Amino acid sequence: MFKNKEKGSSLMGYGSLLSGKKTSSKSSLPTSNPDVEDEKKALFDTASKGAEAVKAALANANALAALDSVKEQLESIKALAHSGPMTFRVMALTGGFAMIFQCLFGSLGKLLSFSPLKALIEVYCGIFGIITVILEIPIEKARFIQRFRKMVNEHAKFLTFTWGRGVFYFFAGSLMFSQMNLIDMLIGGWMCFTGFTSIVVGQATANKLVSLRKTLGSESVVKAKFSKMDADSSGNLDATELAALCKELGSPLDHNELVAALGCMDKDGNGKIEYEEFYEWWSGFEKVDRDTVGGQLMV
Repeated sequence: MFKNKEKGSSLMGYGSLLSGKKTSSKSSLPTSNPDVEDEKKALFDTASKGAEAVKAALANANALAALDSVKEQLESIKALAHSGPMTFRVMALTGGFAMIFQCLFGSLGKLLSFSPLKALIEVYCGIFGIITVILEIPIEKARFIQRFRKMVNEHAKFLTFTWGRGVFYFFAGSLMFSQMNLIDMLIGGWMCFTGFTSIVVGQATANKLVSLRKTLGSESVVKAKFSKMDADSSGNLDATELAALCKELGSPLDHNELVAALGCMDKDGNGKIEYEEFYEWWSGFEKVDRDTVGGQLMV
């Protein structure tokens, strides 16, 4: 009996020992620390805020870069509007003077060589050269030039458009090229190239003006846009202001296209676009379609 008691006590001791081991093993497991959790959360929030700040900084940098790009493009348009590269108008003016001088000396030489037909063609080319110079020379106040341009506007409407002058220059150049001597061929080739350039630029500008016409909308919008671009409140737009207007409306023009657009709208030839001229161009579209053959669509 005594032995049974000893066995029971030993079993109880062994059981308490086992339970103690279990308790100690449980207590040895790591427990979560609230301070550590708060610190982790704070670090995560800080990282998130830092990422958002980086994104915002990148967005601001991109916006500033885009703004600088727009400013640079606008400045380049202004520079081209005032002193850009040699345009097709300068090319035509150079060719016109060359045709006049070649007429004076070439026709005399052909008469002396008993070639009256070739001399007559030289005279025709000289007349075409005079017409070219009058159309393209940047002089507006001369009364003779004003009268001639008014007559052209009334009786030879196609010459008031870039594409029409291009056809005329190409014809004059091909006629001079047919003389088949070196000087005539050089001048004629120059005029043919000028004519081709004028036709291409005129068509490209016409497409952009159609896009501009679509953007303008109603008459009230036209007036508001015109007034907004008229920075000096002069009642008209110069080349720089017209370029800025086209750019704002999503149809930016390069230098040649800007010259063509001015030639299309500027009916009195003073180098500025009055509102009446701009509105006349705008209202002159029967329908906005690039396949339209009406004169106002062609530049």
